[in-house]
Amino acid sequence: MNISADTTENLDTVDSSIDDALREKLYFDIPENKAYDFRGFKFYTIDVKNTPAPRLEAVIKKCEAIEKACWIPQENFSEYAKKKDLLTYIMKEGKIIGFQIASYWVLGQNFIFDLDETMVLKEYRGNGLAFAVSAVTCRTCYLKVLVTKHIKKMIFIGLTPNLRLVNVMDRMRHIIRLLDTTFNPSPNLMKIHDYILEKKDASLVEDSHPFFLKSVFPGSLKPCDHTHRTSERIKKMLPPGLDFNGRGDAFLLLASFGKYYMWPFHVALLLKSLGIRIVTDRKLGLLGKEKIDHVNRYFALDENLNDLSGLT
Repeated sequence: MNISADTTENLDTVDSSIDDALREKLYFDIPENKAYDFRGFKFYTIDVKNTPAPRLEAVIKKCEAIEKACWIPQENFSEYAKKKDLLTYIMKEGKIIGFQIASYWVLGQNFIFDLDETMVLKEYRGNGLAFAVSAVTCRTCYLKVLVTKHIKKMIFIGLTPNLRLVNVMDRMRHIIRLLDTTFNPSPNLMKIHDYILEKKDASLVEDSHPFFLKSVFPGSLKPCDHTHRTSERIKKMLPPGLDFNGRGDAFLLLASFGKYYMWPFHVALLLKSLGIRIVTDRKLGLLGKEKIDHVNRYFALDENLNDLSGLT
């Protein structure tokens, strides 16, 4: 059991008569579990499958309220969240105001991770929090992979029902042209594509057109037509019958990185999203002495990721 989980569990059993306000603080605002301070916001990560039930339920309840305030829920949030692996939530003045849920899988030498859902309350948007919480999650995963000897590559998953974003990614093709991505997939990436479909119990819009999944986000978007802004390259990728706005089909972005080659891109992401303080932050910083110990707790019970032979 991880350190932060033990702390919460002990607090919960010491005095069941603690008033609600104090209990909430104990559940949500534990210094030992703090990942990062950013512009007055605090980021915390929990291991979904190994966090004591009282704390997990309390966090999920708050996150569910945020989801309902942000968009039309796709399924029972509690059931959905408990199937995932990592949950990073954002606090401001003792209140959870945003979160990100992530999943990961290990397939051979590949660490596959998916930033499943990111939500920030409307009144706190414009602070770069979605970008920042994504960087925190990526940092958590990257540090663990870095010291796990048998993992050689990281594969990022992105799902979007928004054709506009697909076009944005297409315009970035010159930046990522040397990477193994959806736009130019290797045979290994195609195997991962099939593996992801199986894990997500998803199906393709049309079997001869990979990377377009059927009915992932039904009813999530307002009717909108971006086809007139779509490049000819993307149009050739689109399967017949694709329906982003009605049925909620989604584009699957996969990007594969060698874990060591990813380092400069990773540093650039941290500096862009979290600022120069990430260099010295004790928990996640580039020079932080506690960063590996801090991250290990989230993967401590995962047999696929307990190889620490690369740790120096």
